[in-house]
Amino acid sequence: MSTIAIVTVDGGGNLPPTLRIADALAHRGHGVRILCQPRQADAVARAGHAFAPLDTLAFWDRSGRQTVPAAVADAVRLASDRAIELEVRDAVGDADAAVVDGLMGSAFRGAGAAGIPTAALLHTFLAYWERSFRRGPVGIGARLRGVDLLAAWRGADARIITTDRELDPASTGRSALAGTSEWIGSVETGVPSVPDASAPPLVVVSLSTTWFPGQTDAYQHIATALGSLPVRGVITLGGLRPDRELDLPPNVRAMDRADHGELFREASLVVGHGGHSTTFRALAHGLPVVLMPMHPLLDQPMVAKAVEQAGAGRRLPRTARPGRIAAAVATILADPGVRANATALGARLRATDAAPAGADVVERLLDPPRRVPRAA
Repeated sequence: MSTIAIVTVDGGGNLPPTLRIADALAHRGHGVRILCQPRQADAVARAGHAFAPLDTLAFWDRSGRQTVPAAVADAVRLASDRAIELEVRDAVGDADAAVVDGLMGSAFRGAGAAGIPTAALLHTFLAYWERSFRRGPVGIGARLRGVDLLAAWRGADARIITTDRELDPASTGRSALAGTSEWIGSVETGVPSVPDASAPPLVVVSLSTTWFPGQTDAYQHIATALGSLPVRGVITLGGLRPDRELDLPPNVRAMDRADHGELFREASLVVGHGGHSTTFRALAHGLPVVLMPMHPLLDQPMVAKAVEQAGAGRRLPRTARPGRIAAAVATILADPGVRANATALGARLRATDAAPAGADVVERLLDPPRRVPRAA
């Protein structure tokens, strides 16, 4: 069978779709080699795939505290760095096809220079990639460094969109890529949640595995809000240590890490940050959500707005005070219509066979002969 090179980075919510498409390809007998950061080696090994380090990604670390300008500068570098392009060119040269994370604009040029067919993996709403990401500070900075992100994605042989098409604003609005892209659905999986009727409702809180300014304040406001309600609260910190100790009421506990799949099975509601992966995993369990986007430049505000418009949750600012959060949680828990909308959305997400569909897209790239390598 063929060898597929997957080029990615430790960006949080981008890893689940990457690994699940890799799993689907491996299940069909293809050799999968994932090119990423050394700290991702264990996760790749646990998934049973070959690992190859990309040393040019050593600068990238979203787990620590960063100012917004520093985070934007790193994202611009990730999107446009010449050294990344050259390392990817050399690393993928013996593969039959490549899948490249949409965050890594210059990596597309590297794969093209190696002469292999390439798919762009766009792991949130296409509308976000085309609008906020390309037109915002990261896209502008990348263009100033010689990489046009729209051209990079358009130049790929395929574009895989790992989200629900009906929620994606690009599916009905103006889009440069919609007509040549494939929405395979969300790869997040779940089962219908079954809350314990003999216990207070379980509310699960998750504000990303990436640190954002104001995150500790948001956790504290949520904890205080849940403390005023007849619920059980579980705050999952995603391995991040708050910059001060949280003052937790008796009905709320914090966990450094947790299996969201297990918690969501018996939850009644999720309070999150609007990140695509966590949000869609909650929705795949049929759970309504309260979403507090942590960063205006990321996909979180767009995801939160789409979910609210679908009637499956409520969005609040990240600075919302405890009283406002408590009112939103109480309202949703008491509203059978919101739960019904979330249940229907969950059924639609679970009916999508996304990872195999992504593997189908990649396999179609294997039919044409290898391209003539482009000059680097």
